[in-house]
Amino acid sequence: MIHPSVCDIRSGRIMFLSHCCLNQNAKVRGIAKYPGSIRPLLELMLDNDVAIYQMTCPEMTYIGAMRWGYVKDQYNSPMFRRHCLKLATEVLDQAEEYTRNEYKILGFVMIDGSPVCGLNKTPQPSNSEPRWGGMVRYLPESIQVDNKGVYCEILQEELEKRALLTGLPFVAFPEVEEGNILEVTLKNIKALL
Repeated sequence: MIHPSVCDIRSGRIMFLSHCCLNQNAKVRGIAKYPGSIRPLLELMLDNDVAIYQMTCPEMTYIGAMRWGYVKDQYNSPMFRRHCLKLATEVLDQAEEYTRNEYKILGFVMIDGSPVCGLNKTPQPSNSEPRWGGMVRYLPESIQVDNKGVYCEILQEELEKRALLTGLPFVAFPEVEEGNILEVTLKNIKALL
């Protein structure tokens, strides 16, 4: 029960965002498209009174800020998957607690083009030979393929195991903005609000 003298105007609506949506400093050097946060996405959340849950960045907490751009194959190891599972469990524990207490989880915003948080697109080697790894002076080419990133896969797998949380929508914000994809993305996110 809320005390009569307390004014509580919370919306009770929450959107879960990939970490770099609010902190572009966590991205691999050279690919941040905004100086701080993804402003159009943040403004959309604020204008619609939606609370923001910033998911922890699996890449930053596993390798740190001085990492190179990786492809999904490099992150798809048992050790990194275990790290992602730990983070996903923490996120979904909180999502479940909010849901049990009658808050509305609107969905998850992932980052397309990320080897970890990609929903529809993720980088892979452009060919299978040579394998990635070795000295950084030799970097093979990568391409974007239709696939999920490692963390996104694990987050969705774990989400489906929780009866209270099944069916929550996922949308992707593009890491690389081409054509009118930004407008389409913001429209898709607004539809969830």
